[in-house]
Amino acid sequence: MYLSMRLFVRFFFFALLFAAVGIVSAHHALTVLFDTSTTVDIAGEVTEFEFVAPHSYIHLSVTDRTGERSAWQIETYPPGMLIRKGLIPDTLRSGDWISVRGYPTRDGRPLMRLLIITLPNGEERQIQ
Repeated sequence: MYLSMRLFVRFFFFALLFAAVGIVSAHHALTVLFDTSTTVDIAGEVTEFEFVAPHSYIHLSVTDRTGERSAWQIETYPPGMLIRKGLIPDTLRSGDWISVRGYPTRDGRPLMRLLIITLPNGEERQIQ
């Protein structure tokens, strides 16, 4: 009985460990959520800049060719990495007009992973 309980505890521990590793690696697998074989360019009005960890987000109001508006989320690095790229919380304000290039989602949601941003002053920054 002692041996079987010991084996059960070991099995349970390793099962939890492998489950945790799977969750962490899935979270950081860029290619699971985003299609890295193509890029999308959009332009719009900043509605919010979430300068937070683990991922910062730029929220854009985008008007398409038919005049229909949609809300986009632009996922990017955490604050520390954005600061190294020259972006600080005051870089973007609600109402600013920017354009972005990034990897679209595989399922077509209005969400992308930021690669390049053109700031309101026309300056282009390579983010990823």
